[in-house]
Amino acid sequence: MPFEVARAVIEKYAADRDASGKRLLREVIPSTMGEPLLYSHFDELLKLCDSLGLPLNLTTNGTFPGKWGSDVAMEKLLCACSDIKVSYLASEQFDGWKTNVEKLVRVRDRLRMDAESAGSADVDCVGAAKSRCTTVSLQVTLHKKNLQEVPEIVSWVSAIGIDRVKWNKVVLLSSASQALREMYALDDALLESLRNHLRSGEFSASNVKHEGSLFFKNCADQCAVGGKCESCPFADEVWVWPDGHEDHCPNPEKRFGGGE
Repeated sequence: MPFEVARAVIEKYAADRDASGKRLLREVIPSTMGEPLLYSHFDELLKLCDSLGLPLNLTTNGTFPGKWGSDVAMEKLLCACSDIKVSYLASEQFDGWKTNVEKLVRVRDRLRMDAESAGSADVDCVGAAKSRCTTVSLQVTLHKKNLQEVPEIVSWVSAIGIDRVKWNKVVLLSSASQALREMYALDDALLESLRNHLRSGEFSASNVKHEGSLFFKNCADQCAVGGKCESCPFADEVWVWPDGHEDHCPNPEKRFGGGE
């Protein structure tokens, strides 16, 4: 995406106010269709959002490429974001991802301790994030091949201090092959069993929040396969494409599966 496109849409929505004068734009989510820390204009995006007092909501694959793996850069991200989610597909996704997440949590803890020592919510951050340190989350794409890893995942996030886990069900497009469905699709009984285990706290300590599409109502399930729902969980989001056109629905079936 040309940075001029990003700047124009962020500044446009940042100017919107409700009747009381409150800004309507709450945060900026940089790309959920690639690794945002590889975006060539990411530093410019950080500066723009800081100048407007807007936090980012970042989802990363956990590689923290280039400078972003350093303590200083992680601190910069934590001060700029409302939440940093590390996506998880399988335990073998790449070497060192757990180490990177644990490092991010340690940097977050240090910022929180600095704030507590100062007797204030303020830490050495700037702009939108000055009054808070971000949360760190794990975003898990649930499928048949990683379901058995759930207890281990929950034990690990509880031990290191992850704030929450987003459990998102795998989405298979209508064009997906039967072989792919057999390999990854989860049936309703397995999903309901997992929901019950997580709700009961059987797998985890109470300090970890469990959220995500696993807990959505039927309208979100229908949306995921191209149906229509009365109460869209994404209704207050605007999705902007590299050419500048906007969508108000993230439905993957409509985008990639040939659905209407």
